[in-house]
Amino acid sequence: MKSLNILIISILSIALLAACKKEDTATPASETGQMILQFDNKVGSEELNLTESGGTVYPYKTASGQTFNITKMGYYVSKIKLETEDGTVHEDEMNVSANAAEVKGYYHVLESNSSSQLITLKNIPAGKYTKVTFTIGVDEDGVQEGAAGGVLDPAEGAWFWNWNAGYIGFAIEGASPNSSQKEVVGEGWKIHEKSFALHVGGWKDVAPASGQTQKFVNNVKTLTLALDSPVTVSEKLQPKAHIVVDALKVLDGVNIDFATSYAIHAPALGKPLAEQLSNAFILHHVHQ
Repeated sequence: MKSLNILIISILSIALLAACKKEDTATPASETGQMILQFDNKVGSEELNLTESGGTVYPYKTASGQTFNITKMGYYVSKIKLETEDGTVHEDEMNVSANAAEVKGYYHVLESNSSSQLITLKNIPAGKYTKVTFTIGVDEDGVQEGAAGGVLDPAEGAWFWNWNAGYIGFAIEGASPNSSQKEVVGEGWKIHEKSFALHVGGWKDVAPASGQTQKFVNNVKTLTLALDSPVTVSEKLQPKAHIVVDALKVLDGVNIDFATSYAIHAPALGKPLAEQLSNAFILHHVHQ
């Protein structure tokens, strides 16, 4: 009987120690990691090198033979989503605020600012990802929130037109000897002769009044790119997706003629250009 009691006590002691050990072991937090989207602007197969405004050297050529240079190129990227092999979607955090530090999920990618071309996505659940989806432009969530800070703040250089037109989501500026633009000089600013400015914006469709031409259209575009191979995100692995943005795909896609299309500053006029954005953004490769 004594031996049985000792055996029972031993079993209870082992069970108690196991329970204590289980309680003392903290449940590990879900593993997360980071991923980088690198946007690389090109003109066909050539690297995009900006020309100083007013320059008369034209290193690039359209399919129709018109030469041109580029003095500015950029776009807004927002609402980034990553999709796993099993279809689970991770969405980049979004927030609009008058406080610049609280603005999240909106990125103003500029050829003139190399750091803006690298978007680091954080707090991504560990796993294998096969697709990336993002929006070019700023949709109603970013326009209707009222005063906005950071990259959405016009006082800080945001590309904002007005309430009805919203933001310029994609822009190419430059010059071409074929352009019909005349020199215009204002107080503290100047539009150079032979220049062009192609601005794509607009966040909503507004039906025109009877007999009128439609002015406001929704040119915000959502693009999905399949990664060339699944990438693993973890605490130790930070993949990078290299996305090429080909300006020539936009220009040749509409068979641009700088003699007649040198100043596009309205949503409806920019719609043909907006339709080419899905061809211009290309997943080139990924680094694991």
